[in-house]
Amino acid sequence: MNEKMNKLQAQPYRGARDFYPEEMRIQNYIFDTWKKVCRRYGFEQYDFPILEPFEIFAAKSGEELVNEQLFSFEDRSDRKLAIRPELTPGTVRLLAQKYKEIARPVKWFMIGNNWRYEKPQMGRGREFNQLEVNIFGIEDITADFEIFSIIVDIMNEFGATEGMYGIKVSDRRLITSLLRDVLELDEAGQVKIRRIMDKRSKMSIEDFKKELQTAGLSPEQSEKVELFMTADLDSLKNIIPSELLSKNGGYTGIKRLFELLEQNDISKFVEFDPSIIRGFDYSDKLVYEVFDKNPENRRSIFGGERFDDLIKIFGEYELPATGFAMGDYTLLEFLKGWNLLPKPENALDYFITLWPEDSEKFRPYTLEITREIRKTGKSCFVWTEAGSKLDKQLKYADKKSVTAVLIIGDEELKNRSITIKTMDTGVQEIKPLEKFLDDIK
Repeated sequence: MNEKMNKLQAQPYRGARDFYPEEMRIQNYIFDTWKKVCRRYGFEQYDFPILEPFEIFAAKSGEELVNEQLFSFEDRSDRKLAIRPELTPGTVRLLAQKYKEIARPVKWFMIGNNWRYEKPQMGRGREFNQLEVNIFGIEDITADFEIFSIIVDIMNEFGATEGMYGIKVSDRRLITSLLRDVLELDEAGQVKIRRIMDKRSKMSIEDFKKELQTAGLSPEQSEKVELFMTADLDSLKNIIPSELLSKNGGYTGIKRLFELLEQNDISKFVEFDPSIIRGFDYSDKLVYEVFDKNPENRRSIFGGERFDDLIKIFGEYELPATGFAMGDYTLLEFLKGWNLLPKPENALDYFITLWPEDSEKFRPYTLEITREIRKTGKSCFVWTEAGSKLDKQLKYADKKSVTAVLIIGDEELKNRSITIKTMDTGVQEIKPLEKFLDDIK
């Protein structure tokens, strides 16, 4: 009884994932696609530890993330550490560390593992991987345009089309103008109302206005916030006076961004939506999110922003910054929902059997063939256990999604030939070894 009670559980920690070879093939497909597109744009890959000082997240990542989702602890020297919940603060730390040495502009990408203490649900876990893509050192909207171009190219590479997803864009400077200039709120009031605005999509209009008024806004002010959240670029002037809009960097920047998008046939993927807020405190200018248009999964897949001032938590540095982070969890749900995952490829090119009777007589020839196949760059699995029935070996090969099985018996050994069985058709043919090797080269 006690022995049973002491057995360990085989399940992973709640919200974390095990990757069996089948899942690993999908993850490699996602990662390889990310890398391919980023390198196509001339971006360089980097990395840093999963443990970071607690303070770099407490400074700017946002109250909810730090207080409710951060995995943090003290090490044996009483230093407070955190398992990173996102990649951006650590990326900026790297740049601050070598601020004077790194040539600008900086175009970097990273694929990293993150942890957040969230309720596991479809498309969201406590452990996830993210692609982080950033441009540092360019203040002009052209950097944001390049980021949007990469997003569209990544989605295209996965097979996504215009009807499957869309990018919604706004600017924190427009929100600041509404809250500070129109509603005349102090900084603390702006933060409070902005956080309510960030939850707008999860509320009814009545509940949204009620929460705004509970936070201190009048009914008239609440109505202006609701009108702002549903405005387009033209109707913004009905909420924020034209003289303010014309001088607002967010407004002029978005208009310029759309000009670039239209010139390059990307505007069809993008729309202005002032309800896009982003939950990070370091988001300071342009903000955007990519949404799934699947009726079964209408949700944000990932997002990004300008974070020009984040580096200042490390000192008096100036480094304009823009970029996005795309998670593998939500992307996988998107790909499944639109049936965009590729058909499973054969994991192995060739499987070489070992003749069950007098196995040691066949082993040298089997291993010679194995070496020659691998020299061509093809993958090859060789059966090594002596005396195994051929039927057992073939069943194993079938489960491993092998392209072809190579069978070596007495005749093949005598004639230095190979029997090749193509697994998807069941067709067998015999070839001389040299002819077979020439063909696969």
